[in-house]
This record gives sequence, C-alpha cells and structure tokens, in this order.
Amino acid sequence: MKKKNLIILLLIPFIIALLGIITINASFNTFYGDITSIEWEYEDQEAFNLNAARYILRAQAKNTNNSPLDDGNQLVWRVENKDKNIIDPIARIVVENGISYLVPLSDGEVIITCSNLKGNVSKRMTAIIYSDGAIVITPAIKGSGSNIDSNIYYGEYDLLGSNKTPASFKLKYKCIPEDLNSNLKINSSDNINAKIENNEIIVNVINSNESKESYIELSANEIKQRYDFIAVDEGVNCYSYDDLLECTNKSANGEIVVLRKSLESLANYNSSDKNNVALFGHYNSQAKSFTFKDEVYRFETTYNHEYIDQWNEFTRTNKDYKPINKEVLAGLRVQKDFYGNGYTINMHNLTYPSLITEVNKDGDIVEVPTLAKDDLFRGPKELYTLGDPNNMPLITAYGQDNSGIYMDGDNITINDINIRNCDMGQSLSFLNTVGSVVDVLGDNNTIKNSRLSNGKNVLRSFSSNNLTVDNSLLSNSLNFLISTGSNEYIKYDELSKFELKGYDGTPYSLSLTEFLGKEKPGDEALNTFLHGTYKDINLMKESLMSIQRALNPVERVLDNFHGSMIVNDTYLYHSGLSAISFETLFNGPFLYSKSPSLIEDIFSSVSMGGKPVAPFIPSRVTGLSYPVSVNLTGNTRFYDYKNPNNIDLAGLINENISKIASEVAGSDKNITIDDVFPVKRLLIKEGSKPTSNTLINNEMNIVAAFYGGAANLSKLSIDGVEKAFRTESLEINFLDEYLRLQASSDSLTGIMRDVMVKCVTVVTGFEPFEFVCVEGGGYLANESPNIDDLIQNAKGV
Repeated sequence: MKKKNLIILLLIPFIIALLGIITINASFNTFYGDITSIEWEYEDQEAFNLNAARYILRAQAKNTNNSPLDDGNQLVWRVENKDKNIIDPIARIVVENGISYLVPLSDGEVIITCSNLKGNVSKRMTAIIYSDGAIVITPAIKGSGSNIDSNIYYGEYDLLGSNKTPASFKLKYKCIPEDLNSNLKINSSDNINAKIENNEIIVNVINSNESKESYIELSANEIKQRYDFIAVDEGVNCYSYDDLLECTNKSANGEIVVLRKSLESLANYNSSDKNNVALFGHYNSQAKSFTFKDEVYRFETTYNHEYIDQWNEFTRTNKDYKPINKEVLAGLRVQKDFYGNGYTINMHNLTYPSLITEVNKDGDIVEVPTLAKDDLFRGPKELYTLGDPNNMPLITAYGQDNSGIYMDGDNITINDINIRNCDMGQSLSFLNTVGSVVDVLGDNNTIKNSRLSNGKNVLRSFSSNNLTVDNSLLSNSLNFLISTGSNEYIKYDELSKFELKGYDGTPYSLSLTEFLGKEKPGDEALNTFLHGTYKDINLMKESLMSIQRALNPVERVLDNFHGSMIVNDTYLYHSGLSAISFETLFNGPFLYSKSPSLIEDIFSSVSMGGKPVAPFIPSRVTGLSYPVSVNLTGNTRFYDYKNPNNIDLAGLINENISKIASEVAGSDKNITIDDVFPVKRLLIKEGSKPTSNTLINNEMNIVAAFYGGAANLSKLSIDGVEKAFRTESLEINFLDEYLRLQASSDSLTGIMRDVMVKCVTVVTGFEPFEFVCVEGGGYLANESPNIDDLIQNAKGV
C-alpha cells in the first residue's frame, strides 16, 4: 500500500471522532484595561465665590468594560487658566487626606479637569471665579465634557419624525446675585434669534448658507457672559437613535449629523444620568430584546467573494448544504460629515455576543461571551474555507468584517466622537466577533479629534485614497488598530510559460495550468512537501517558491497603489497583535488548483453524518493584491508594548486542524494554533537573536505587520514622525519552519501530524510575513496616551 493511502486510512478515525465537537476556548489572557468614563453632577459651567476658602471636588470613575483595572486609573484633578495670556493662577487644587479641593485665588475663568492618572480618560468644565457677581450660561442638555475639539456644534435643523425643521434649543442661565436679573440684556450673532422666556434662553438657528461662529451674550451692569458655538450649515441635530437612523441608514444620500447626546448600551443607559444620554437601539423590555435586524445597514462585501460565489453555486445542486450570505452589516452608514461634540456612541447591544457561558480557567469560573442564534454580528465573512463553512470547517481565512460605522463616500469628515463597538470584558479575545469599529470606503476622507476603541479591528480602510487620521486615539483591538489593504487584485496568468522546478530540481517551462493540478509535476512537488519525503530541503524550497512566483505577477502591481493613508498626531494603544496591518490576499497553490491533491484525498474521502468533511473544494479564488501606502507624520505615537506569548491568533485564521493534529500526535504533544500558525514562537525566536534589539524585558512594540503568503508590496513611511523611533523588521518564514518537518521512516504518526500542520501554508502561500518593531528600549516604555495632548493640539472643522 502506498504511504499516502496509509496516511489517509490512519487519519479517518481521528477526523470522524473530532469533527463536530464544538468547544469554548478558555485559554485567553486577562486584559487589564482603563476606566471608560468619569461622572459628576457639575454643569458645563459653574461659579465659585472668591471669598470662599475652598470647595470639595467630587467625581466618580466608571468602568463599563468590566475588566480588571490597570495601574494608573485613580482620579486626579487639575486646573488651568482659560485665558492662556493670564500668567498668574486664578485657582489651584490642593489634596488633603485623599480629598481634592478647588481654592479660588482671583477673579477670572479656569478649566477644571478630572482624569485618571494615566491621562487617557478625562472630563472638563469651565469655572467662573467671582467676587462681585457672575452670570452662568449652560445648555439645557449637558455637553459631553469630553470634547477633544473645544468648539461646540449645533445643526441648522432638528428632526420632527423624518422631517427637517429649523433648529431650536434651550440654554439655562443664573445670575449671581439674583438682582442682576432686573438689568439683564441679551445679545446674539446675526445668524440666530435668541430670547429670554420662562427663565430660559430660547435659541433659534437661522439659515446662513455657511457654517458660522455664533454666540449668545448676557450682560447686567458691568458683568457679561457669553456662550459660543458653531452653527453647521445643513447639519441635523441628533438627540436619539431614531434621529441617527433617519440621517444615516434610512437616508439615501445621508445627512450631515450633529450629535447632541451620547448613545449608550442598555446597561450604561440604565445607570446614567439621562440628561445627555440616549439608548443605542430599540429595546423591548417584555421580550428583553432589541430590533436591530431591520435597522442595520446591509451591503454586499466589497472584498473578494469568489469563494462565497463558488460555494453558493455548489449548494444550488447540493441541497444538504447551506449557502453563505455575502452581506456585511454596519450599525450606521455615514455618507456626510459627522460632528460628534465629544459624545459617545456605544454599539454593545448590536455587536457583542448576548449569551454567557461559564468556563473553568485555572480553577476560576470565568464568564465567556457566546453567540446566540439571533445575534447579528458573528465575525468576518469567509475569504476561503476548507470544509463545510457552516459546520466546523478545517481552515477559514477571513475577509471583510461587519462594522459599527461604515464611512461610505468621498470628502467626509468625522470629528470629535467617541465610538466604542462594545463594553469589552476581561479579554481581548472576547472581541473576536464584534467587527471593526469604523470601516472606510471612499477617497479624501478624514477622521479627526476622535476616539475609536474596542473592536476586532478598530479602523479598516481598503481601496480608500487619501484617508487622514488626525489627532485621534485608537485603542483596544483583538488584532489590529488599523487594518489596510486593497479590494482589487490581479488574477492568475493562465497562459504564460513560467520557469518552474520539481521537488528534485527538475526544470519545467510550463503554464500554471500545465504544472498544477492532480498528478501533474507541481502536484507531485506539493504532495512531497506535505508528507516530508524530500531529500534536499533547498531543492524543495526552490520548487515551492517557483510556484509562488508564478502565482504572484509582482511586476504588474509594484508601486501601483490602490489606497493611501496619512496618520498624523495620533496615538495607537493596546493592539492584540500589531498597531497597523497591511493585508494581502492569501494566494497559495491550493487556492489556485486544489494542489496538493493529498488534502482533497484525505478530507473528501471522510464522511461525518453521511456528508463528506470537505464536500466542495473551489479553485482559482484569489490572486495578487494591489499595494497600499501609510505615511506616519507629526506626533504619532505607539503605546503598544506586549508580551508575544500573549498574542491571540484566533482572529487571524480559524482552524480546527490543531484538534485533529493533537489527537494524531498522541498525549506526548498538544498541538495548538501556535503550531499550525507559529507567529508567536517565530517572533520570539527572531526577536531573541543577538543581532536583534526588539524584544526588551519580554515585550515587543510591533508597529506594523505585513501579511505574507502572497507578495506584499505595500509601504510604510515613518520619516515624518516628530518623536523619532528606530524600527527593525523581523521576517517570519513559515516555509523554512515547515521544510524542517521531514518524515522519519519509523514515525507515521509524525508524518500525519506534519501533514495537518502544513495544510495552512499551502492555502496562505509561501512568502514570509514581516513585522516592523520598535528597536531598542526607552521609547514610550511604561507610558500611556494623554488625552490632554490631543485637546491642546485640536483644530476645529
């Protein structure tokens, strides 16, 4: 009996026993996060009498992530003069016995800020220090207190149902002493009408055909106070989830959104002061469910879906299998400018798994989020699957994911918004199905003065030219804080002759069609690679790389960029793998021609429940991606040190091969995804070499990952970064690792295990992955991003 057939026979019982077993992975790493917000009872503007000795300052930290807190999250207070030209302090903060006090020193206005010690979460208010009197003006609906952009924006319109009406809003005022009311006068800019009525100021915005600085001024005797804002031409004020839907998902062309309240998860909404918080979603308290199904924006994936098309065609004549939906979901489709006013949009109840499963982790019971049948966000679409995609497939490579916000169009600006896809939980691995926070498709778009957090990937941009990310904070991703690439790619050259090599070095001048396919020379080489029976590693590698070169028409895409991005003055904080990823389509020979045929022989010959484990294997489904470019400028920083051992690879490629391989290998070796896709081990190996200076105190700061498999010709420039840092590139070559897995004559079990492990490589391709890391210690070590830096640097729209 041929050795290949013996391998197949020996594998069959293990595959039958293991496929269909669904387990919950409890091997996650605990995430130590930060507080998510600060709550207090102060108005946007408060008055403090100079003659008082001091005032107690009170605030409460809130941690809606429910993760254990990292060091540096205790609250601290500070005060600064509002007018930077005034040198002498108008007030100061003193702390006694753990209590903070405001001590007035002279007449004037100050900014009081409460933040965590790290400085990445803060809240601000204006304080008037007065001796003779004061006038205080505050909005009836509080501001967020968390603006990065100091400007306050109101739209020209409000919504009445789905109809736009001229905008109107209320301001509260207070005179100190009260007898100032008798002499009170009101004045305003010419693009608004303002009047005092029932002890309130009623403001009506007049159409000025341009966004314009606006103000209301109250005066009495010698005392004046002014409330400034910008009236946004054609902007629509959104005070509720319904308002947002009317301006986004329900609007054919979109509306300019001016957010006037935070939209929170159910848990946070129920525990919040409702003055400036609304609920994201419609909740039925009796059914205890939301109605997102008919409210989300649905569109066909813009990424490669050739595998999905072929699988769905297969299911038309094979009714035992279910088709795959090509739809991608977005919580909100943004087609025009979006002014956030520092408010929060938290899409937790849409994106996060709604069930909880208790698992035992190291003797402790941990609550793991688990997808329910009706949960809409279920992870990314399939780029390619070996096996039944609906029933524990052997391998799945991922395509486009769902998103919280889909930025769809050109020349759009998103300004000063705090977008969270969810309240995360105790592990970054819990973000596996929650989608991207923002997905961008369009040219000349800008995201500025904003905070995006808590997604599988935080910002995704494919085939978008001139995207600018400016003065923002991106944080907390399972995989990448920025994921970029192109939707376009070069298909296979089926006709040209290529210089190809057999596994023993035999030269061939053949087309891909002539070389690859069952029982052809390339198939023989790939089968030999899988079961490790080659004699010369170098000749085997030369053969495989000749195939890969033929699959990669590099000269046709080199420097032909199909996407570009500028990241300026932006902080990147807490990625699971790397801050930035440059993605290219996986493009292994198996995706072209189902070679090596050993894989199909093994898995198509095994049935489970009367169905083949691999009922359909497509071909010619990908190609070579066009490159993209990212240019880092200004004060962009990477606060992203991590222990490579804690990287969670489940979000990159889904595989169940390790379960099979573990059983095949026996009890002496537990095979995991880290054996099948050994990124962590190889990163540590490369970073630990004497010639490398990237692994410092067992931690790495990985700036960018260039996907391998196919050729990745994208480019990263750091020349424009002000706070300079050196980088070193680590090459992770899976092929070199697997070439060493040669079979020994007395170890069929080892051969079978190695066949399983190598399956991933013939799907992804043989080109190395590249990880660009910070070189040397000292760069932002043990530091965190400070939101004050962004506030000081903010430029309005």
